[in-house]
Amino acid sequence: MIRRSALCTTAILALMAATTPALAKDTLIDMDNARAGGFGGPVVKIGPILDTSSVMIGGEGAATFTAGDHSLFIGGGGYGLVNEPDFGNNEKLELGYGGLILGYTHRPDQLVHVETKLLLGFGGVTIVDLDGNRQDDAAIFVSEVSIMGEVNLTDFFEIGVGAAYRQTTHPNIDGLKAQDLSGPSLVITFQFGSI
Repeated sequence: MIRRSALCTTAILALMAATTPALAKDTLIDMDNARAGGFGGPVVKIGPILDTSSVMIGGEGAATFTAGDHSLFIGGGGYGLVNEPDFGNNEKLELGYGGLILGYTHRPDQLVHVETKLLLGFGGVTIVDLDGNRQDDAAIFVSEVSIMGEVNLTDFFEIGVGAAYRQTTHPNIDGLKAQDLSGPSLVITFQFGSI
């Protein structure tokens, strides 16, 4: 009886071992061949704010997790308005925002590849007079999606060009709406690091 039970257990274990490869799942990240990395660099955004062509400059950095054709990244970014659009009589608008970035790059090892990302964060809007004195300010929530085409120039440097759309909440400033701060932009990135 014990011998028969041992034989039965051995047969079940052999059957399980033989079928294990068939039970393996296809996954986005191949843990056996995954690698970690990171990148950072400056970002330029050009688009309308208060119906004025505006330039924002900032930076982004992230940790990456790559396997095969897929790379996921998590990091942060921050941006500030370079030119100050006119707001009312003898007043200018200042804007800055930043937050968490979540992204995905398809085929990062290819010469040309595509990257998408989502930023969720907060910012501040300030109205100043011509002497730079603060007249009013407000906090805003910002979400921004972007899609980029990127080119690997070297093993550790790539340039990207793409488009983004920024959406903000309503600032608590008279005469200023969320639509004045929201909108599309052309984005140029310079990334240093290893994905």
